[in-house]
Amino acid sequence: MRNLMRIVAIGLVMGLAASPALLAQADLSKYIALGDSLTAGFASGGLMVNYQKDAYPAILARQFGMASFQQPTVSDPGIPSVMILQALRLTSQGVSPVIVPKSASTGAPTNATLQGPYHNLGIPGAKVNDLLTKTGDIRRLAAGQSTAATVMYDLILRDNTTTAIQQAIGAAGTFYTVWIGNNDVLGAVTTGVALDGVTLTPVAAFQTQYATLLGALKQNRPNAGIVVANIPAVTAIPFLTTIKPYLINPANGSHIPLIGEQGLLTENDYLTLAASSLIAQGIGVPAAAGGTGRPLPEGSFDPATGTLTPGVILRAAEVAAIKARHAELNTVIASVASQMGAKVFDANSLFASILANGYLVGGVKLTASFLTGGLFSYDGVHLQNLGNAVLANEMIKFVNARFGTAVPEVNLRSYLMGAAATTSVLAGSTQFSMAAWQNLLAVTVPELAAGAKLPGPAGATAAGAGGSRAE
Repeated sequence: MRNLMRIVAIGLVMGLAASPALLAQADLSKYIALGDSLTAGFASGGLMVNYQKDAYPAILARQFGMASFQQPTVSDPGIPSVMILQALRLTSQGVSPVIVPKSASTGAPTNATLQGPYHNLGIPGAKVNDLLTKTGDIRRLAAGQSTAATVMYDLILRDNTTTAIQQAIGAAGTFYTVWIGNNDVLGAVTTGVALDGVTLTPVAAFQTQYATLLGALKQNRPNAGIVVANIPAVTAIPFLTTIKPYLINPANGSHIPLIGEQGLLTENDYLTLAASSLIAQGIGVPAAAGGTGRPLPEGSFDPATGTLTPGVILRAAEVAAIKARHAELNTVIASVASQMGAKVFDANSLFASILANGYLVGGVKLTASFLTGGLFSYDGVHLQNLGNAVLANEMIKFVNARFGTAVPEVNLRSYLMGAAATTSVLAGSTQFSMAAWQNLLAVTVPELAAGAKLPGPAGATAAGAGGSRAE
């Protein structure tokens, strides 16, 4: 650890002094990707080779002309098991798609004996600080002793010694992408609790960690091209925008507010996909509307025990707090990248444009809508193969413009024809099973799934008004 801190400290100083001058042309012969689940090719709630093969770094590597791009591939049904559309069920609200894990079992590593680091070092669930501090041990995974908090590190880092940033440096890449920071805000969405220092990384900590990460990479690979991506709006993903906080009265079209533990929901509040299967059981539905009258759960945090209890509701003030933190972290990314001479791919603006206008491919309009839009997978958080191919093309355009390269774009036709999640069902009435939600929580907030005690917020104050729901 002492050696690591020396490396990153030197990296920070040298990175701050680095010239931001544009490289004449990037050397793409050895590409290394650092990041989280978005980089790993995680989709539909699991890490599985059918999605990994079309992770955006894998697509980029093929377009860059790399003969071999090594990843920590996992056999079907993935780790955790990927989600599937199990059935189209007829309910009082109409036809409802039912999404569940494909299997109670998991897949197995298929490339664990590779010598040296993987080219794709995307680690599902990782925050910025995790790339600096955490290691993993493949022997623990092989012995069945990995926990929710360690399984992805055991699978990807393997040697029980080196961190992700150390492996990325040791891999001696000539070109790097770094897309990290999503999980520093995403946990607030998947748990339904927006609380500074618990599900939202404090800005000052993020600033130090991000500068340390890029500084180490710049110091140790000074001639490599570096592209960083910023954080898309986690409050605009289908996991949070699909289920409405009300039912529609079929008699007159009026809205019937659903019930949370803190009272009736307003139309400015949000429900996660995890609320869907509860609503299908009548939970959150007023008795007068044919429901149970029982409230939907709202997440909370007990600072005395460090216990985070997930919920399925985000009140308007919590969403505002998440949006504010998202903007603050993206400001940090832009500032640090400029100091280090890294180029910033604006993933946030790309997804905002798709949300507002869609994305045309061969005359077909793709959108950010759940199930029907074609871009997002069954978990409502991560892209499916077609979405990753679109992302890869936009990155290729960016690399060509910023580094003077001539990388060919991807032919999206095969992805469009084979899209796995473009089913034309009624996404708004989805039943997203509790098992599917638990699997997603295990990845996006691994400390929660492992039963670890979480630190309390600084000063025990909520990130937004009414946002803590601390008990």
